[in-house]
Parts: sequence; structure tokens; C-alpha cells
Amino acid sequence: ASADSPLKGLAHFMDAAAKLATDREIDVQLVSNLDPEGAAHQRIHHGDLAGIVTVHSGISDEELAALISSAEVMVVPSLYEGFSLPAVEAMSCGTPLVASAAGALPEVVGDAAVLVEPGSVEDLVTEIGRLLDDPAERARLGAVARARALDRYSWLAVARRTVDAYDKVIAEFAVSRARRR
Repeated sequence: ASADSPLKGLAHFMDAAAKLATDREIDVQLVSNLDPEGAAHQRIHHGDLAGIVTVHSGISDEELAALISSAEVMVVPSLYEGFSLPAVEAMSCGTPLVASAAGALPEVVGDAAVLVEPGSVEDLVTEIGRLLDDPAERARLGAVARARALDRYSWLAVARRTVDAYDKVIAEFAVSRARRR
């Protein structure tokens, strides 16, 4: 679920999907606004990924959640991420995640995802294939991901950390003010 931008690593993912499709049947659901003149659009509609990749854009939050929940594996192949809401959405749905070890992704996902070298098609092929072949590992990873999402990114968890931050600042201010007296 991302923009059609080189930083999102879509080209690397498409190369990995094409390799995976040579020895297994895959059904890729891509959420993106692709440039109709761009290489990704051409490859998906007229190239080696025709019939393998379905592109979704402009879908509702409910449709996105249903799509992510239905996935056996979600992939975030970004070359850089400042945070990655799609990774958190996958974790909150309990969907196993393969993500690049780029930018903030390792901190966001922790041990709740399989991390790969950014831009490595071979790492993507290996790890996506491994998860597709191992339902027990997908279930384990999905459960870890869901627990991490609830613990760190739910509204309740964020509210608690916000209150804790305010309490800390207020206490520090009170100590500082008492020292000045």
C-alpha cells in the first residue's frame, strides 16, 4: 500500500514476484497508484507479471484491512521508510510481514517481521518463499506481529505513552521549579 516511487522498492519486489512465479502459483495484490506510463504499470499489464498482479487504488480503509488480512504474506520492500503505516497495518491484522531493513522499519517491526537487505531481490525471493511454504511460521509470525501492534501502536498504547510523557515532563518541571525557589 504505497506510492509508485523508487524509494518504495516496487521494482525489486516485482523482480522477486516474477522469480517466485516461475516455480509456484502466486497471486499478488498490489495497493498503489501506478503511473499509467510507468514501467511498473507496463510490466503488470503487458509484461511478465500480467495475470499475476492485481492493482488496487482508491480503496476504503475497510477494503484495505480485508485485503491485508487475507494475505498469506505482506511485503514492504522499501529502500527507506520514515515510519511505515503499511507495516503497522499488516501487524495489526496479524499478517506475516517481510520488510526491508531500511530506515525506521527495523524499529517499527522489531521481531514481528522477517527483515531483508534493502533492494535484494534474492532475499525477497528466499524469505517470501520460505513463509509461503511454512504455514506454522506464518501463524507464529502473525501472532507476534499482532501482539506487537496492540502493545505499541493501538490507540490505548499510544495514549498511555503520551500520558507517561506528559507525567515525566510535569515532574521534571516541578523539580526544576522547586530548585529555583
